[in-house]
Amino acid sequence: MATTSYESNKNEYLLGFASTQQQRPERELALPVNPQRQQNPYGVVMVDAAADTSGAMTQNPRMRVLPLAIQWPGRTFMDKGLREKRSELRHLSRERLRTAQIAAPSVEGLEYRLYPNIAVNADWLIYIGSMRALSDPAAALQTLLLQHLEEIHEMRRSRGLAPELQVLCLDGGSMLSGPALQARVLLKKLDAGEPAAQVAQAATQLAGMTQQWLVPRYPADLASTLSRLANPALAPWVQACSAGISRLWNPYPILSCDAQGLHCDARAKRWRTAVSEVFAIAEKALQDGGPQGTHLQISFDGSIRELQAWPEFARLRLQADRMQVRLHVTHMSLAGRIWASSGSLSLALIQAPGSRRHA
Repeated sequence: MATTSYESNKNEYLLGFASTQQQRPERELALPVNPQRQQNPYGVVMVDAAADTSGAMTQNPRMRVLPLAIQWPGRTFMDKGLREKRSELRHLSRERLRTAQIAAPSVEGLEYRLYPNIAVNADWLIYIGSMRALSDPAAALQTLLLQHLEEIHEMRRSRGLAPELQVLCLDGGSMLSGPALQARVLLKKLDAGEPAAQVAQAATQLAGMTQQWLVPRYPADLASTLSRLANPALAPWVQACSAGISRLWNPYPILSCDAQGLHCDARAKRWRTAVSEVFAIAEKALQDGGPQGTHLQISFDGSIRELQAWPEFARLRLQADRMQVRLHVTHMSLAGRIWASSGSLSLALIQAPGSRRHA
C-alpha cells in the first residue's frame, strides 16, 4: 500500500527531529574509498543554504550544502543549512530579516569547509542551486576546485580513483522549495542505484520541468530586498510587489517562475486567498499530469501543524494521496525568509515533459 502524504510527513518530521541530535561536522571528513568506485562512480548532490531542505535530507550521506553568508550591520552569520541553527534563528523578527543581506561564501571559507576531502569523497559533484539572479555561490566552488586542479588529480590517482572529479554546476531556475525538490529527485535516483553520470544528465533537465509559486506575506519587503540586488531578471517580481494604486485592493501577488522566467500570475485581496489559489493550481496540475514523474513540495515560514489544518491544504493532500504523489512539507530556510519575507509560502512542482496540460 502506498504511504499517504500525512504518514510520510509525520515520518519525515520524526527523522528530521532525530537528525538534529547529530550535528553534521563543520568540515568535510575523509571517507573510506570503495575500490568499486572505478566501475561505479559515487555521486553527491549539492544545494546552497537557501534551499528548503529537511533535516532528513541534509543527513543523507550523498547530500552537501553550500553555505551562504547572512550579513547584518556589524555581524555575519554563515548559514550552512543546519536544521538546528535554523531552528534557533526561526524567531528573528520581520524587521531583523528586512535588514539582512545574503552573499556568496568566500573561496577561503569553502576551502576550510570542503577541501581537500570533497575532491576524494565524490566522483560526481552535482550542484543545483537557487536562481543565479539571486546569488551565485557556485562560482566560489568552481574557483576553489580549479585552483587545486593538479592536486586533485594527484590525490585521486594515489587512491586508485579516476583523476577527474566530475563537477556539474546548474542554475535550478527557482528558489526555496524548488532547488530542494530538485535535490530530492536526484538523491532518490542515486539512492536507487542509478549511475551518477545518468543522474547528472537528468539534473540538466530539471529546471525545464520545475514550476514554483511564491506567495509573499509582506510583498513590499520582498520588493525592497530584491531591488537591492539590481538584477533586471528579478524585475517582474519587484514590480509586482512594489506599492501602487492598482495594488491597493489586491495587495497579495501570486508570483511564479519556470523555464520562461519570472511572472506574476494573479493578485488577491487576502494572503490566504492567494495561497488557496496556488494550492488549486497544484491540484489541477496533479489531476492533469498524473503521478508519473511528478513531485511536489511546500515550504512555509510558519507552523507546519497549522498549515496542515487548513482546508485548502487538506484538499491538496487528498489529491496527492489519490495520485500516489508524495507531498513534502518543510520549513523555509533563513535565506528564503530574507528573500521572500517572513511568513511566506512557496510551492514547487516537478512534472515530466509532456504531462503539464494545465498551462
